[in-house]
Amino acid sequence: MHGGSTSRGCLVVGGVVIALLTLVSATIYRVRLAPSAAAEQALTLDPKQFEGDTRMAYEVAKAHPDLLAQLDCYCGCEQHEGHKNLLDCFRTNHGAGCDTCVGEAVAAGKLADGGMPVDQIRQALHDRYAHGS
Repeated sequence: MHGGSTSRGCLVVGGVVIALLTLVSATIYRVRLAPSAAAEQALTLDPKQFEGDTRMAYEVAKAHPDLLAQLDCYCGCEQHEGHKNLLDCFRTNHGAGCDTCVGEAVAAGKLADGGMPVDQIRQALHDRYAHGS
């Protein structure tokens, strides 16, 4: 009888140790992979690095990342840069060297600020920039 009680006690302690190790490793995993607040806020490059329309495009991307993430880019960057949406163009300096990206972002920002819904902005950009797409 005495041996059975000891075995059960060891199983309980072992189970508690495993549960604690799982909890600790899950916490470490989350902390290590969780982006910092600064990284979350820096969805685009700083617009102050640029001038003119390029600066305005990066300002639109910074102010309206949710909008640009819903829009296609028509410069072909999805093929050569792997971009998934217009916001991706402004995460790096790609947008700074592309008149199509800049034009789309500036137009999208003006249309959004004027109250146009996303689906209509998407269509307007398609009509203006999708030559042959």
